[in-house]
Amino acid sequence: MSEGSGKQSAGAAAAERVRAVLEAAEQSAAGLRAEAAQEIDAQLERAETVATRLSERANQIERSLQALAESVREELSALKADLEELRAVGEGVAEARTAAAAEAAEAAPAPEPEPESERPPQPPTEPRPEPRPVPPEEPPPAPPEPAAGEPTGDGHEGARVIALNMALNGSPREETARYLDENFELENPDALLDEVYARASS
Repeated sequence: MSEGSGKQSAGAAAAERVRAVLEAAEQSAAGLRAEAAQEIDAQLERAETVATRLSERANQIERSLQALAESVREELSALKADLEELRAVGEGVAEARTAAAAEAAEAAPAPEPEPESERPPQPPTEPRPEPRPVPPEEPPPAPPEPAAGEPTGDGHEGARVIALNMALNGSPREETARYLDENFELENPDALLDEVYARASS
């Protein structure tokens, strides 16, 4: 074999090796591109799935909020209606009470004035000190007192009641003695006065 034929064969072999390397590199790049495309597609698919799930969740939350808002509006409307009804009932009760009080006031009979002739005679009025409080355990009745010169039945007992009433009202002993002397005929007025003033001061 000549020298030129050897160089040509070596060049052809080198070119074949380069071509084989290029083909392998192209195949490898194609594989990488395919894997990258598959990975990108998978990532896009997962992202789309997540976005869909989030969108559905957002829609669900929005529907829940709308339902809650509607429920709150309904509750507020019902509460306002109850408040209005309660206010109306209160106003009706107040008006009924006012009308009942007015009717009762109109229906109540006016007090009749006491006839002058039936009023009991009063003892002589003179300035006297502040009356003492009547003891609660012995509230003596205040019977009609006879006028000066008026005849009496049981003089001693009537004089005792009147003297006790005057003593409890704070009348001095001298005033009571003078009144008894003018209106009653007593055998021992001092003993009666001692008795009633002792009871009044107890």
